[in-house]
Amino acid sequence: MGLDITILGSGSSGNATLVSDGETHVLVDVGLSGRETVRRLRECGMEPDRIAAIVISHEHGDHCRGLVPFVKSLEVPVFITSDALAASGISLEARRVERIQAGVPFDINGILFTPFDIPHDAADPIALTIERRGVKAGIVVDLGYISNLVVERLRGCDCIVLESNHDLQMLRVGPYPWALKQRVMSRRGHLSNETVARYLANEFDGRARHVVLAHLSQKNNLPELALESARRALEERAMLLCNQTRLEMAGPDAVSRTYSY
Repeated sequence: MGLDITILGSGSSGNATLVSDGETHVLVDVGLSGRETVRRLRECGMEPDRIAAIVISHEHGDHCRGLVPFVKSLEVPVFITSDALAASGISLEARRVERIQAGVPFDINGILFTPFDIPHDAADPIALTIERRGVKAGIVVDLGYISNLVVERLRGCDCIVLESNHDLQMLRVGPYPWALKQRVMSRRGHLSNETVARYLANEFDGRARHVVLAHLSQKNNLPELALESARRALEERAMLLCNQTRLEMAGPDAVSRTYSY
């Protein structure tokens, strides 16, 4: 086995992803409540005490609000940047904290994690590529635009979990205050369907078997809009890429299927 990727939940109400090579099981983010994280892990056949480590992408509540209650009875290391830990206000025993930094890979029982910088309004936000036995996955959410670094890091991925947060028109006419709309649309905000489509049409290398659209806004997007925008972009390059990439969707309220490689 290379890697299994299961998205426990994705959206502003909470984000968590289970990464496994069959022996080692790692949680990327614990943005659901501690109790809900446990429930969803058990839904996919995983007991909490089998989690070997937790990796936190940044300090926003929808990525770490469930961390403390989840780990309180577990002896599990938490991998997090120093700035994100300080900004979160979370108190963890020193022996549980493994400090990481963008650009410096780290290994968890043979699974290689490479954190890299992304543009978002957090203290030190990171995205991740994850590699094991020739399989590579990317988890890239909470970013305002797709930088050259993001494009580079996502090359060669077998699975990409990519934010497709909002439809621009829905956001512009939607219920958010103007200041919040500006934040979401900014280069340190969130990715629109349109930005994701441009990436897929122009910079995606076509390697991934699955592109999973994630972190959709429940007020400023619709799953069918995100999927249709991404699908059209892939169709524009179908002859060039000659790939069999499947588009999938991750939601806030249900565990995704497991993507196995």
